[in-house]
Amino acid sequence: MEVFWDAALAFVCVLGLAFGAWWLFGLLLRPLPGCGAAILIPGRGEGERLEQLVRAVIWLRGMGLVKSPVLIADVSLSPAGRELALRLAARWPGVVVWPAGELEDCLGQL
Repeated sequence: MEVFWDAALAFVCVLGLAFGAWWLFGLLLRPLPGCGAAILIPGRGEGERLEQLVRAVIWLRGMGLVKSPVLIADVSLSPAGRELALRLAARWPGVVVWPAGELEDCLGQL
């Protein structure tokens, strides 16, 4: 009978440790509420990787891991790159295109 109680106690301890590890890991992945952070993506050239980066952030937002707005900084976008950035901003809420020299004004509005 003593072996049964030892096994039951060991099982409960393993469950408690697993729950504690799961809870702490969840704290690491969970976004901070109301932290006022923004994700800044520099836009250059034709915007080659721009759509991929914005889609990745939107995917994270859809999973609930990111709540921050996305700022596309127009560093040196060509007209075609600027058009792509504006289309991305029109497609998803929370995505903003802003000139790189005026980022301080945009961040002040957040």
